[in-house]
Amino acid sequence: MSDSAAPRHHRALDGFRGVAIVLVMWSHFITAGGLIDKGNAFFRFLHGGFTGVDMFFVLSGFLITGILLDAPKTGGRYFSVFYLRRAVRIFPLYYAVLIGVFLTRPAGPDSPWWYWLFASNLGATWKHDWLVSPSGVNLSHLWSLAVEEQFYLVWPLLVRCLPRRGIERICLACLVIAPVVHFALHFSGNPVGAYLFTATRLNTLAVGAWLAIVFRDPARWEHWMGRAPAAAAVSGVAMLAGILFPEQVSLVPFSPFFWGALLMLALRQASPVWRILSGSGWVVFGKFSYGLYLLHYLFDPWLKDVVFGRWIVGLTGGVSIGAVLMFVVVAFGLTFAGAWVSWQVLERPMLSLKRFFRY
Repeated sequence: MSDSAAPRHHRALDGFRGVAIVLVMWSHFITAGGLIDKGNAFFRFLHGGFTGVDMFFVLSGFLITGILLDAPKTGGRYFSVFYLRRAVRIFPLYYAVLIGVFLTRPAGPDSPWWYWLFASNLGATWKHDWLVSPSGVNLSHLWSLAVEEQFYLVWPLLVRCLPRRGIERICLACLVIAPVVHFALHFSGNPVGAYLFTATRLNTLAVGAWLAIVFRDPARWEHWMGRAPAAAAVSGVAMLAGILFPEQVSLVPFSPFFWGALLMLALRQASPVWRILSGSGWVVFGKFSYGLYLLHYLFDPWLKDVVFGRWIVGLTGGVSIGAVLMFVVVAFGLTFAGAWVSWQVLERPMLSLKRFFRY
């Protein structure tokens, strides 16, 4: 495996992304009707798909670091090409959503600038509570995109200026820093900040970044690949304990290791994980994941008030597990339709501009 083999585009990684978005959407849609009781371990398990956000961060750290490592460090295009390509991918749909929201309804008690500047996670951390979305929509999920953009502001400079060994040291330091900051915020009375603050998410990004470095060293990659199944098993059990028994807070330090080990196995051709994630279903969800992520929670109030509360409950005669599962299927279908339109009308045309921004 050489530098030229770096997976700029890899079918199994599309599937990895697809699993992440399905988990996140499931965790939000399954709460319809209020049947999910976080005091019950089984229902906490059903709601555990929120860990899909960690999958996104690990994958992002891996792919972004790989792009930066492979980019030529000479000339003036290192930064400009990276940021232009990121802007073409992220900005059009993101700002289209914000324009549509704030042109059609009052902003609410919290400043919209937190969203315009990709800082909603910082605003919520400062407030010690989630920002209040404008009436009829939900913008709370944009915090993860804020974390990503803040990562982009700093990481390219570090990768450009530091040797790979120095970058690895930063990654390893983040594995310690993130849980420490998380627990400090959590036990000081700011659990929202503990969940959203950028520093508490550095370990997930760092695991992906470290894997991108190791991937470019064939001997080290094979060494760690041999340990990936055991790492996935041990960290997976610990992560599951963090979901089922949240007072143990094992989710924070162990989740990145589970998803990082799974990512390694996704890159091992012919492995069971590789075969599953290369399946067309997961790949399709991965292809439309950005639109699915932005749209599914944006319309969450309408989906739960109208689609579930009026239509499905009216059809089934009441709130039940069957009604909730029916809603999940319908909500997935409607969101997928919206993401498909977004891809055809906005995302794909804008992504075609990337051909003008090459290293």
